[in-house]
Amino acid sequence: MPQRSNGFAVESGRAIVATCVGVLLLVAATGCGTWDGGTIRTAGPAAAHAPGAAPKPGSLEGFSSPESVLFAGDRWFISNIGAAREPAQDGDGYLTELNSVGTVTARHAMPRPGDPPLNAPKGLAYTDNRVFVTDVDRVVGFDTDSHAQVFEARLGDNAPALFDDLALRDPHTLLITDTLRGAVYRLDLATGTFDPVATGIPGATGITLDRTGRFAYVVGEGVSFTGGDLWRIDLTQHPVTPQRIGAVQGVLDGVSVLPGGNLIVSDWVSGQGDQPGRMTIYRPDGVEVTAVNLPESLHGPADFAVDPAGRNLWIPALRDDRVVIVPLP
Repeated sequence: MPQRSNGFAVESGRAIVATCVGVLLLVAATGCGTWDGGTIRTAGPAAAHAPGAAPKPGSLEGFSSPESVLFAGDRWFISNIGAAREPAQDGDGYLTELNSVGTVTARHAMPRPGDPPLNAPKGLAYTDNRVFVTDVDRVVGFDTDSHAQVFEARLGDNAPALFDDLALRDPHTLLITDTLRGAVYRLDLATGTFDPVATGIPGATGITLDRTGRFAYVVGEGVSFTGGDLWRIDLTQHPVTPQRIGAVQGVLDGVSVLPGGNLIVSDWVSGQGDQPGRMTIYRPDGVEVTAVNLPESLHGPADFAVDPAGRNLWIPALRDDRVVIVPLP
């Protein structure tokens, strides 16, 4: 059950999930998979994944509070907040790396042993052979070849922050949400400096850009982490005034723009008890189009991603310690 600690929403306990021989494996609808170090094979009548094929709907098990999925060419990454599921300076966060067929190649890819730790990594972005991740009050970057940390930027003031998601504005600029301050910042990757973009988005979590790059859509959890809204900001405005979109409301976490222009939003529904989460597709004006068919047991859908083929959603079920793969409607 969620608790409040130092102004942050945290959760006690861990969901108990099945794992296969203690490694991350794809569990298809027909049963538990096996991993031979290359492709993923599924038990029963489902065929093995041929090299270069996208993983089929199912789930990846054995994570530690997975929060975000990133597709970066032929390398895929998943952020893990850690066992405590809270933004504490506990050093138990990490990034998992997979190859382009969904096989885990490094469970604890970043940080490397002996390098500075990650505490509660969440949102991910990729540019110039570097993967960037939010980590409570900073943004950290890693070289995708060496896995070495090559970047770090902090706000530079003493006020508490809770960074959540990232969106790549251009090869040199990230947009970052701050849940605690209800704000969006612009981060210059060349200088490591932050500039405020927008405020007044209670509990800001997920952020994404439309295809033009002019508009950013932001979702929130609300002031007390019990319910927020969908917002749009026009990045050409000075100053930027966030606009609430439709009547979309919930404990919202992730948002993405689909190829046709519609939005897809993940919603925890409630941080309380065992109530499952949901995902919904909306028009850009906030009118509901359809719900995504999810397993009934999916809890805490976080910062999801659409696979490179545009067929499946990869959804971190944070409270279940797994990543669920479901087809787009």
